[in-house]
Amino acid sequence: MHFTSSIVALVFTFVSSTLAQEGVITPGAQGTPVGGALDPTITPAPKGPKPAAAQIAGPLTIHVTNSFGAGLSISYGHNVGSPTAVNNPQPGPLGDATQILYPSGWAGRIYVGKDFNPDGSKIEASFSPPNYQPNVDVSYVDGYTIPITCSCGGQVVTGCNIPLFHDGHTCANEGPGPICYNPLRGSEQPSGSAAAPFFEPCQGAAYTYPNDYTADAGCNTNLINCCIGSTCPSDPKQHSKRSLESLIAGHAKKQAVDAF
Repeated sequence: MHFTSSIVALVFTFVSSTLAQEGVITPGAQGTPVGGALDPTITPAPKGPKPAAAQIAGPLTIHVTNSFGAGLSISYGHNVGSPTAVNNPQPGPLGDATQILYPSGWAGRIYVGKDFNPDGSKIEASFSPPNYQPNVDVSYVDGYTIPITCSCGGQVVTGCNIPLFHDGHTCANEGPGPICYNPLRGSEQPSGSAAAPFFEPCQGAAYTYPNDYTADAGCNTNLINCCIGSTCPSDPKQHSKRSLESLIAGHAKKQAVDAF
C-alpha cells in the first residue's frame, strides 16, 4: 500500500509539474498576424498611439477578466527562445480573473475558451527588445471561439466584443466548442480586403486574416487588461450593424467596378 501511494504521489507531482509549464509555440504551427505582436519584423518597433515612447519598465502584467458568463479554461504559450512567465501560471479553469507577469524579452500567447483549442480566439503579446514597448493583439486568424478585447491605459486598443455566433452570420466551417475555423488563415490578401463573412464584424479590430494589421496595438504602459465576453468594452474599430452594412456595400461596389 505504501509503495502504491508513493507511485501515485510521484505521478501526480510529475503531471502537475508538466501542466504548470507554458507550451512552446512552434513557428508556422498556427496563423501569425502580419505586423502583430508576434511578428518578428514588427515587434521591435510596434505601432501605437505614441510609437516614440520611452522604454517601459518591466515586468509586463496581463490581467484577464472573465465576463463571459460561463466557465472558461485558460492556457499559455511562449515563443521559441522566449523566457517564460515570472509567476509560473498554470493552465486550467479561469475564474473571475487572473493576472500573469512576464519578463523583458517575452513573447507569446494566452489561449482562453470554453475548452482548450489552439485554433480558437487568442491573446498575443510581446515585451521585446530593443524598445521594450508592450505590444498586443487579439487574433481570430485561426478561428473564433469567444469575444476578447484588450485595453492599455483605460483605452481598448485591440479585439472585438461582438458574439459572432449570435450575430446573424453562419460559420462556413464550424467545429465542436463551438469554434468557427477561419477559411482565410493562410490568405495573403492585402490589408483592407474583406474578411470571411462570419468574421467581418470584427475586421480591423481583432485580426480576421493575417494582413488585417489595423488590429495591432502598441502600449505605453506595462499593464494590459484583457476582457472576455460581449459585455466587455468595445473597440472603436469594430463594426456596428450600420457600418458593417456600409463596409459590405462598399466592397460589393468595388468588386463591380473592378469587374467592369
